[in-house]
Amino acid sequence: MGSIDPVFALAAAVTVGAGLLVVIQRNPIYSAISMLACFLGLAVIYLRLEAPFLAAIHVLVYTGAILVLFLFVIMLLNLKPEELGVEYPLKVRGLIAAMCLGLFGLIALPLWQDKRELPPKSSLPAGFGSVETVGHALFVDYALPFELISVLIMVAVFGGVLLAKKKL
Repeated sequence: MGSIDPVFALAAAVTVGAGLLVVIQRNPIYSAISMLACFLGLAVIYLRLEAPFLAAIHVLVYTGAILVLFLFVIMLLNLKPEELGVEYPLKVRGLIAAMCLGLFGLIALPLWQDKRELPPKSSLPAGFGSVETVGHALFVDYALPFELISVLIMVAVFGGVLLAKKKL
């Protein structure tokens, strides 16, 4: 088995750590900032996988549009600290963390035991990660899921606006 690329390992660690902070943070603004770090870590991973177009689109779409949309809805809701709810006791949070680690272990164990070698990067199909292949996959192969996700995002925005209007 080959050695692990240090840039990939650092980007993966930043992505996982930021993803944990998204869930752990009590303040939604801090969660959104952690999500920004997670998205940027994923973009670095895409770059290391030799998919620069996917990395650029990821930064533009997710970091530039989706995250801004999340921040807009968070600001629109204008939650006060007492509206964020009560935190679980430390024992309950520890139990939940232990259950999550156990579930992660069950998922990661088969992957860790897999001894197959990765194919060389030269075996990637021609045009992998290019504008043409991504566009074809997005608008031909996965057109329905793409449209369903856009509808889901619009419903989420309308829900946020309705929740904000009820407070006024």
